[in-house]
Amino acid sequence: MPTPWIRAVQQTGQLTVCPGDKLKTAPAWGEAMFTRILDEFNRLASTNLLGVRVVRTDAKPSPSGSGANVLFEASSGDCQFFDHKGDEQHTSITAVPGSSKGVTAAVTVPPTFQKLGWAFVFMPANPMSPSNRLVGEKVRMEIGLHELLHACGLNSTDPGHEPPGSQLDGDIFDGFPTVLNDTQIIVGGGLQPNAAGQFFLKARTVGLVQSIWLLGQF
Repeated sequence: MPTPWIRAVQQTGQLTVCPGDKLKTAPAWGEAMFTRILDEFNRLASTNLLGVRVVRTDAKPSPSGSGANVLFEASSGDCQFFDHKGDEQHTSITAVPGSSKGVTAAVTVPPTFQKLGWAFVFMPANPMSPSNRLVGEKVRMEIGLHELLHACGLNSTDPGHEPPGSQLDGDIFDGFPTVLNDTQIIVGGGLQPNAAGQFFLKARTVGLVQSIWLLGQF
C-alpha cells in the first residue's frame, strides 16, 4: 500500500520540491527540464484529480523540518540524503546505456515510522539509450514523473510496479520500462508518451495516489 505523508504535509494538498545543485547544472536536466516535469505532473494531477500538486521551492530539505518536502537531484552513482534523525545516509543509482531509472529514498518518521517526512529523488545525471546516446526530452520527463509518483508515497510493491511481463496495462508508474528510442519508452506493453504526445495514468495508479491524498489518511 502507498505510504501517506505526515498530517501537516497532507493537509496542504501539495509537495514542495527543490531542485538540487547537480540537477540544475546537468546538461540532461537543468532548470527548464525541472520546470517542465513539475508542470506536466500538475497537469496529470489536475486531469486525474489526484488531490496533490507539486510546487517549486529553492529551500533544500532540512532535518529541522524547514525547507522542501522533496529534493530533486541528479547523480551518477552515490546518492546522499538524511534520515529522520538527520544522520547521513546513502543509496546509489546505476547509470548505464539503456537504463532509464531514477531512485527515490523515502524517509519515514517517528513515532510509528508509517508516514513520510521527506523524499529524496535522484535522476541519472546522463541517462543513455541502448545506442549509447542521451535519451530524448520525453524519456527524461517520464523518468522524472515516475519518481514524483514515488515521492507522493507510492511504493515499489504497489500494483502497477511489477516485473516485466506481469502486466500489459501499465503507465508511467511501471517500474521496469524499456527505452525504445530517443523519444519514447515502453511501459506495460504500451508507449509513453502516446501517439498524441501525452503522458497518461491508468485508473489503478490514480486510485493509489488518491487513496492517500484525495481521500486522506491523516
